[in-house]
Amino acid sequence: MSMLSTNEAAAEVKALSRANCLGFVNESVTYDRPLFRNIQGSAASRHIPQGNIHPKHNLGAPNNGGFSWRFRAGDQSDPERMLVRGYHTWILDRLPYVRHTAVVDCALTEW
Repeated sequence: MSMLSTNEAAAEVKALSRANCLGFVNESVTYDRPLFRNIQGSAASRHIPQGNIHPKHNLGAPNNGGFSWRFRAGDQSDPERMLVRGYHTWILDRLPYVRHTAVVDCALTEW
């Protein structure tokens, strides 16, 4: 079961994607900030070269499904401009949450 929620506790957990930072950093991150609680969660990142419909690759955070304050799915191997789509999940207070993100810029104000 997955749900989108707007309750206060879920607002503390963030989901973001970044594309083309420094020209080659692409990532999707699920994280709990400012509380840094260990939550069960995941992050997946699909990197699609701009102008293409098929992804170059899909990445998952190495700690997906575990407990951490941060789940990062990303790489520094894409010199071409990318569209980054993120898929984020976490469980908080026994409730599951899902967020989708999509970005073509660095989204520096998110961090």
